[in-house]
Amino acid sequence: ELTRYDAKSGQFVPFMSGLSADAVRFSREGKWVAYVTYPDGVLWRSKVDGSDRIQLTYPPLMPTMPDWSPDGKQIAFYAFLPGQDSKAYVVSADGGTPALLTPERPAGEGDPNWSPDGKQIMLGFNGGNSDPNATISLFDVNTHQVSILPGSKGLFSGKWSPDGRYISAFKYDSSALMLFDRTTQKWQELAKVPCG
Repeated sequence: ELTRYDAKSGQFVPFMSGLSADAVRFSREGKWVAYVTYPDGVLWRSKVDGSDRIQLTYPPLMPTMPDWSPDGKQIAFYAFLPGQDSKAYVVSADGGTPALLTPERPAGEGDPNWSPDGKQIMLGFNGGNSDPNATISLFDVNTHQVSILPGSKGLFSGKWSPDGRYISAFKYDSSALMLFDRTTQKWQELAKVPCG
C-alpha cells in the first residue's frame, strides 16, 4: 500500500488512495509517477494525484525498477518473462509496445538508470549483486552501442549524480559504496556498508 510522509502532521498517510504497488519512481519535474502494481506486476504511469493513468506493460512480462528519461517522454525498466533472466526495456510514457534495449546481448540486465543528459542508460549485467564478475554497462541512446564502465567489475546498481560527473555503485557483496569520477576515470571507496 502506497503511503507518503506528511510533514505537517508528522504522519504517514495514503498516497494515491493507498494503491497496492511498489517500484515507485517520480519524473524529474515531479508531475508524473511510474509504479508497478501488486500482485499483478503491471507497470503504469499517472499524474501524482492518480489521474491520467496509462498501463505500460502486460503480463506475462514482469517489470520492475522504472526510471524516467530526463525529458519525461520515456521510461526504462527491466523485466522478467517466466523461466527467463531479466532484460532491459524502454517504453513511451504515453504507452505503446516496450522495446528491448539490447536484444542481441545475453539476458541478465537490470537496474536501468538514465544519464542526466538523456544520452546514455546505465545497466547492470551478469548477475548483479552477489556476482564478483558483474559489470556496469553504458547503453548509448543514439548509436545503441554498449560499453563497459571502466573498473566496474564486481559492482552493481550504478546511479548517476545529478550533474553527470559521478557514478555510484555497490560492491557485489554489498560491503562498500563506491564512487567513479568520470573526469579522472577513477573509483574510490565512499563508505563501508555493514553486512550481516
